[in-house]
Amino acid sequence: MKKIKSQLLSAILGIIIVIFLFWYIKIEEIIKAFSYFSFDKLILFIIVSITMMLLHTLRWSIILKSQGCKIPFPKLIVYKLAGFGVSYVTPSAHMGGEPVRAYLLSHNHNIEFKKSLSSVIIDKSLDLSLNGFFACISILIILVNFTVPKNTATIMIFGFFAMAAAIYSFYHLTITEKGFFTTCFRLLRLNKWKPTKKYEKDIKAMELHLIQFFKYNKKGFRNAFLIFILIWILMFVEYKLALLLLGYDASFAAIFIVFSLVGLAYIIPVPAALGALEFGQSSASAILGVSKGVGLALSIVIRGRDMIWVFLGLSYLALHKIKFKDIAGNNNKN
Repeated sequence: MKKIKSQLLSAILGIIIVIFLFWYIKIEEIIKAFSYFSFDKLILFIIVSITMMLLHTLRWSIILKSQGCKIPFPKLIVYKLAGFGVSYVTPSAHMGGEPVRAYLLSHNHNIEFKKSLSSVIIDKSLDLSLNGFFACISILIILVNFTVPKNTATIMIFGFFAMAAAIYSFYHLTITEKGFFTTCFRLLRLNKWKPTKKYEKDIKAMELHLIQFFKYNKKGFRNAFLIFILIWILMFVEYKLALLLLGYDASFAAIFIVFSLVGLAYIIPVPAALGALEFGQSSASAILGVSKGVGLALSIVIRGRDMIWVFLGLSYLALHKIKFKDIAGNNNKN
């Protein structure tokens, strides 16, 4: 009940922020941004977005193949969309859908749950660590090229060192086979707490798959990394097209700032990043010195794209009558 209340509170807070931003920013500014809309650019934007989703799935497929699991690519696309849909509507820093992906693999293809979960965690770890690396670069670009308030600069510097430390710790502990998640589990003394100590063996078993991939499967890691770089290149193209749709010809640095703030917005534990996405894009507009209406209009475009993925993913779960309690029960059993 407490969890439901906290989720409801975070959603309400997000809605309030959205309402405030639409009240604060003149609606004429948003309409003006959409007046530049071009059907040709919209088609290109959709093609690039679909290609990126396919590449995300391909990277996951590469990870699974490195573990000896060959899953039909169309199935993986559906599982990826289902995970995205659940992540989007739950306040879990865009990670609530990872157990769903692991469940679908385990349930439909008779794969050991620890192995299916490890493939998802490897995939997400690549995302978070490399996105964190580029977020650090984004912070440096902002601090060097733009004037920001002193308090904001202090927060950004702290964020830079926190992300850099987290990325270094993950790869160092994984490569040295100490295990990042196992180490965190022990540092938090969860191995001494009766309700959680029973999970230590499961975490170790799952983390062996991570160590195997990151330390010993150099070909798999290289291929997954190359796919990630390609996704990032397409992400620049995607946001370039999205901003051109709104009449703003953004520079390289501007695009970097815009999608870095989108990534940070989705880390905030609010369902669908309600309010956080809109606030982040309005803040990016302020930093770049363009109309806040452009930032808010961009958040509408991005949210519209995401809602298509959410609809497809959740529709699959609904059509196959897959319930969250079944997923939770399977995860606890394994």
